[in-house]
Amino acid sequence: MEAIKKRLKDCKLELSQEKSKIVYCRRNQKKQPPFKVYYQKFDFLGFTFKPRIIKERGKIKLGFTPAISQRNIARITGELQKLEIHRWVHFPLSRIAELLKPKILGWLNYYAKFRKSELRKLFRVVNLRLAKWVRNKYRKFRRRHWFLAYKYLQGIAKSYPNLFEHWKHGFQP
Repeated sequence: MEAIKKRLKDCKLELSQEKSKIVYCRRNQKKQPPFKVYYQKFDFLGFTFKPRIIKERGKIKLGFTPAISQRNIARITGELQKLEIHRWVHFPLSRIAELLKPKILGWLNYYAKFRKSELRKLFRVVNLRLAKWVRNKYRKFRRRHWFLAYKYLQGIAKSYPNLFEHWKHGFQP
């Protein structure tokens, strides 16, 4: 850490002590390091970097790759709750898709660069929010189990797979 501080000082930069830590990036190796490993993952720019199984040149091995962080999934989920999509019953589904398109495209363009499959958790929340909209919009789903509204949404996704941006990328309900 001292060597990093010195190098940054030569470049006229300062290292923030509370934000900085040295992370051990575990590789495919049989021998473990001689020191005690404190950190094996870290968050940077909305991504969590940690050891994951990867396929490189046809071989499966352990790599250190990024994916959307849990903190960002929670932040976006909170943002979806504040939007209150389930109360937009005066809009048709096509209009809701139009209103959500810029947000969903932004999330896909930024977070889907690495580990697109990790976005499954986020888009599951979006689909559950849409199912809640179906329950509020259509009277026949109101006093029934929420899964019936979700099944209705699955039927719409099969009929119109390009309606929502995340449906186009395989995150259908």
